Amino acid sequence: IMPSLVGSEMCIRDSGRTVNFEEITTEGITKISNEDFAYARKLNSVIKLLATSYRKDGKVYAITAPFLIDTTHPLYNVNGVLNGIYVNGNMVGDVMFFGAGAGKLPTASAVVGDIIDCVKHKGTNVCVIWDDEKLELAPTRDEVRSFFVRVKGNASDTAMVKEQFGDVEIITVDGLDNEFGFITDKMTEEAFDKAAANVDMICLLYTSPSPRD
Repeated sequence: IMPSLVGSEMCIRDSGRTVNFEEITTEGITKISNEDFAYARKLNSVIKLLATSYRKDGKVYAITAPFLIDTTHPLYNVNGVLNGIYVNGNMVGDVMFFGAGAGKLPTASAVVGDIIDCVKHKGTNVCVIWDDEKLELAPTRDEVRSFFVRVKGNASDTAMVKEQFGDVEIITVDGLDNEFGFITDKMTEEAFDKAAANVDMICLLYTSPSPRD
């Protein structure tokens, strides 16, 4: 639930309207396996659970899911109890906020800050920055991004994969037999689902945290 709440708060701050966190497409990490981490290492990448939100062509998209992040992305080095927020503004460009978000001291600081805020505003109504008008999120199936995919099969026989996804680069990991991976070109999630229905897919990971990446 927590990553979805983070995603809904980002939408609220961006739009100024109410967002129901239950309407945000959410995928957890329970399906991530050691084999997925092996492919990530082969690609010089890491797997991170991200809550993402962005506005494009007048529509707001939001999703919380595991992403494959390579070494060139600022979020690559966010580890342990540290949290990172990566923002792109139309004037400021790319901005990164980075700091401790867990552990006894950061948690205690946040709790004490909330208590002080409650005491300071006791008996008064505190205005919020959003109204009751509900924000309608754009369908996830319309988002355009690339995907990392693991499929069952022999890496020497990729005809079906290339028929569905085009001339993709095949990725193999030593010790993982009867399967291989590949990264798609950018495509809508709806188009991906249609293509993936024709291959024996094991797992997928998103690879584009934002429409610009």
